[in-house]
Amino acid sequence: MQERIIQFLKESDGYISGEEISHRLKMSRAAIWKHMQELRAQGYEIAAVPHLGYQLVASPDKLLGFEIQSDLNTKIIGKKIIVLETVTSTMDEAFRLGMENCPEGTVVCAEAQSKGRGRLGRVWSSPKSRGLYFSFVLRPSLPLNQLAQLTLMSAVALAEAIENISDLKPLIKWPNDILLGNHKLAGILTELRAESDQVKFVVVGIGLNVNASAHQLPSGSSSLKIGAGHSFDRAKVFQAILRSLEKWYVKLLHDEFDLVMDEWKRRSATLKKRVRITDPAGIIEGEAIDLDEDGALLIRKDNGIVIKKTAGDVFLLR
Repeated sequence: MQERIIQFLKESDGYISGEEISHRLKMSRAAIWKHMQELRAQGYEIAAVPHLGYQLVASPDKLLGFEIQSDLNTKIIGKKIIVLETVTSTMDEAFRLGMENCPEGTVVCAEAQSKGRGRLGRVWSSPKSRGLYFSFVLRPSLPLNQLAQLTLMSAVALAEAIENISDLKPLIKWPNDILLGNHKLAGILTELRAESDQVKFVVVGIGLNVNASAHQLPSGSSSLKIGAGHSFDRAKVFQAILRSLEKWYVKLLHDEFDLVMDEWKRRSATLKKRVRITDPAGIIEGEAIDLDEDGALLIRKDNGIVIKKTAGDVFLLR
């Protein structure tokens, strides 16, 4: 009911009378007043003037499920959104829901994470209410060797969404980082559940620094606010990301990964650069020359031999 009241307030050009809201929702004026008080307690600034009615002045910088889903218009990703105040990790919560056969596209987001994580067990800093920390469950019909496509797809979608809501031009560092200049803006983590080489579900986690200041972030990190010089409405940023994720996921399902690859390469901070990559097999250096059809990085060593890497830490060398 509160969702519908907020929708009425947002759609009205100026004030909307309590009588009109009461008529449209078929409830008493007293019940409407009670809902207005509850919305104010949630952080909505609502003006009330006798004989004019109510007007929405400002919305809280807080992630609310019905706010995010309002006009989202996605068919898969975000049809179900779970918003939590604090979790250990949205990855853990989404994985648990995946095991319970939640619908594909279920999204779990949190205002803060106590043990947010990135690749290789690293910690992802999650200052409260300053970023977007969320994970979503997918059930694609992809063989195991092609699941890296989901990471590349998510990176393209995230970079595109940032471009759509700002003047920023983020770049993608293989395999899972979004950069502003040389600073890390966002990270992507992909984990899966498989049985007998059959993928049951995949959880994709994204951490994006939105309104964090430099002192709230680890060294070498950035945020949308730092890059653009102003704060962002996190709900609107979230909506843009979910729409973009759906767009590119549908392309992946329709065997249009070549389009994903084209967009990834156009935004790449890695290709045609000299890199050092480390993994359990050791360290190699060379030029990152291309991605293969599954999303692995191809590196040409100084002796001309081309090495294929499906994972590892990449350092861009001058």
